[in-house]
Order: sequence, then structure tokens, then C-alpha cells
Amino acid sequence: MDDLIQRARDGDGEAFAALFEHEKQPLWRTAMAVLDNVDDASDALQETAVKAWRAMPRFGGRSAVGTWFMCILLRTCYDVRRKRKRETPCAMGVFDIDADGTDVSWEPAAGLVSAGRGVVRNPDRDEAMDVHDALGRLAPDDRLVLVLFYVNDYPIRQISQIMNVSEGAVRTRLSRARDRFKVVYGEGPSGVFKEAEVAR
Repeated sequence: MDDLIQRARDGDGEAFAALFEHEKQPLWRTAMAVLDNVDDASDALQETAVKAWRAMPRFGGRSAVGTWFMCILLRTCYDVRRKRKRETPCAMGVFDIDADGTDVSWEPAAGLVSAGRGVVRNPDRDEAMDVHDALGRLAPDDRLVLVLFYVNDYPIRQISQIMNVSEGAVRTRLSRARDRFKVVYGEGPSGVFKEAEVAR
């Protein structure tokens, strides 16, 4: 990875493409969490790639390259949100939960799939759509912190760097977002996302 980063900093387009491709799934999921629109998320992802490529020679390595990409993406997404005159409802993707209930996967419209932190399975309901619908009804900032932690599987420290807030603030936002999700999801006190994970 260090070799790819150095080559990308030196202007190697193939090395940069490999770096960006490695981070593409979490970037896409995050763009969808913030924008909730396939076209806007695709545009934001492309613009992020262009901005990152132009800025790559100045990448100082003070954070992981994936964190750096994510920071650029979030600034781009927020610009898109400010410029957008109206929001067009669009499915964020399709959630699926494995047979033993230990992982949730998310397949956005672009066909990207990833595994996230544990969820509690309820066999009496179509959880894939329930989770999807509940997330879609949350505020973008609540979706963002839940996706970064539970779906992208980022640690608290990395999320704090991405969101430019303290680790304590991330835990607070995550707890509040999870509580709001439970209200929308209608799951009751246990919730879908495991509360123990927030303490990490």
C-alpha cells in the first residue's frame, strides 16, 4: 500500500486508480447515506476521485489514505446537498442479513456489497427491507454515522478523523442515531444494532 501511495503521489495514474478502487465500496455507501440519490452519489464519487487525484501530490500521510478520501468525499457530498434545489427520493440500496444473524450486507444500485457489524435477526419480518426503509427515514447525519460504524466497519477513532469531532462526540452521535433508528424501526429496547459495539 505504501508503494502505491508513493507512486500515486508521483503521478502514477494506475497506482492512484488502484488506491481509489480499494476504497470505492465504503465511499459509495457513505455517499448514498448522505445524499440518498444514486445520480448525486455517483457524481460525488467521480468528483471526489478528480479532487483526490489533483491533491494526491500533497497527501502528507497524517491519516490513512482511505480516511483522506472519505474526508474529501464528505465535503463534496455536503456541497452537493447545499446546491441541490430539491431532493429526489431514491432507494439507498438493498440490505440483507445472513442466516445466523451475525452480519448485515448492503447492495447499492451499483452492485457494491460489503459486510458490517453485527445485527440481531428477527425471523418474523423482512429485515432487509425494514432496515433499508428505517435508514432511509433518518436524517442524513444519523445515516452517516451508522453507515460509517456498522456498515463500513470503521473504528471510532477513524470516524472521529473523518467527521472532525472527538471520539466522545462520535460515541454520542452514534448512540443518538441508534436510538432514533430504533424508534423508526419499531424494534423496541433491544434494537437492531448492538449497543455493546458503541463502547469500542
